[in-house]
Amino acid sequence: MSSARCIILIGNTDNYISVMVIKMNNNYEIKTDRLLLHTLTESDVAIVRSINGDEFKTDEAARGFIRWQDDAGRLLINFYIWLTQEDKCIGRVYIHSKPELNYEVEIGYGILEAYRNKGYATEAAKVTVHFAFSQAGQKVLCAIVKPENISSRRVTEKLGFVYNGVRRVADENGLDCDFDYFQLSYNDWQLLAK
Repeated sequence: MSSARCIILIGNTDNYISVMVIKMNNNYEIKTDRLLLHTLTESDVAIVRSINGDEFKTDEAARGFIRWQDDAGRLLINFYIWLTQEDKCIGRVYIHSKPELNYEVEIGYGILEAYRNKGYATEAAKVTVHFAFSQAGQKVLCAIVKPENISSRRVTEKLGFVYNGVRRVADENGLDCDFDYFQLSYNDWQLLAK
């Protein structure tokens, strides 16, 4: 097991958050004061089914999804997000090289509706961006957001991502849609962190 303690700036210069990144085998955990993010093992089937709704009809389908993440043959790290005070899984945040975007590394996130607008998506995504640049060695991250998803756009912009036009990509239902396309480079992220 290896771990690294780091400090990540959340918001303005007066608002720091202490973060612990732990790697055990091929699984990661990131702890903040409010959140625990961790990758899943096959024993976490119920969590995958509860967060991903009707996407996985059986335990075996959810287990297959967890296995697929480990064997994807490309960068794919899927953190599930827990509230530390309630021990409740409230969503997920991920980074992965997206085939539909020429294998650019995308960050994405989703929070259960009852837990939105409380800063959890921003906090989880912020530490995941830190992880992507400092631990996973990425040089550029991208994000795609449906134009009507104002909340997600706000999170993306708070993280420092810059709007770079529109990309046509298949959505979660396989339909081609226009998405607002954002990027954040390692160098720009470093400047924001100062």
